[in-house]
Amino acid sequence: MEIRQLEYFKVLCDELHFTKAAEKLNISQPTLSHQIKVLEMELGIPLFDRIGKKIAITEAGKILHEQCIHIFRAIDNTSNQIIDLKQLKAGKLVIGTLPGELTNSVSNYLLDYHRDYPDLEVCINSSDDLLKQFKDNKIDFAISYKQAYFDYAEEQLIMIPLFTEELLFVAHRDYPIETEDIAFQDVLRTPLILFPAINQCRRLIDCAARKEKLHVHPKIETASVEAIFNLVEQNVGATIISETLYDQYYSNTICKRTIYNPPLEREIVLLYRKDKFINFAAKAYIQLMIDGLEKAGFSISIESLNLIHLLIKSS
Repeated sequence: MEIRQLEYFKVLCDELHFTKAAEKLNISQPTLSHQIKVLEMELGIPLFDRIGKKIAITEAGKILHEQCIHIFRAIDNTSNQIIDLKQLKAGKLVIGTLPGELTNSVSNYLLDYHRDYPDLEVCINSSDDLLKQFKDNKIDFAISYKQAYFDYAEEQLIMIPLFTEELLFVAHRDYPIETEDIAFQDVLRTPLILFPAINQCRRLIDCAARKEKLHVHPKIETASVEAIFNLVEQNVGATIISETLYDQYYSNTICKRTIYNPPLEREIVLLYRKDKFINFAAKAYIQLMIDGLEKAGFSISIESLNLIHLLIKSS
């Protein structure tokens, strides 16, 4: 069993089509078929069921595919550790984030990072399915919101809490409210300008509404942060937005109120795979980001800071 054969096998599992897999591997279709046949003969069991032009992975194929993922991840880890050992300080860093505010927040450190490490390539990979990105070994680490229903340990993910962020009711300064806070049900009676339902911030709002048996009926929906703040400044309606975005887009024509009953909060976390080597490029970005968050006044617990310190100092 050769690494090359396993590579062919893994690509064929992804494509489930000999011709497409051969094109992706830049080899001929007969060559691919032959190598897969050799692999099956060596193992003594079919890895694919051939049904006309279509193929399906057998139970034996599923077992081998799962092991292939571990094998190629181990190879990548070994390569990354050797690069770090040589102190080449070159390569590519890929950070996973959820679309929206988190992508903006993580991207805020790109300029400083480039100034410190101009030879390193950086990619911010924004995706709603970070779990798949981890499974496919597409990202080095991720910044996400904590999902209460998700079993991180089962997915071999280490989670380090960073800070808790509040969602605020933001309206024109002339909005008729004298208190510093406002009940969630009263917020929903207001003409609202919100993100579309697919947005993470909006999902939290919709989830809270369902739990309270309330309904969300926005006056306007848009994915544009600038448009939301412009509309609020023109007193077209109010919005529910993260404290981070409010600070970024604050103007003297708007004001904020705390939401209660229930409060709308979400925890931002750092995620990485338990079995993945965290290289120099990733550690440097994490350190830069943590320093930036602390300077901006975000409260990160001592426990989390200690965990991050151990991660950065680990070999």
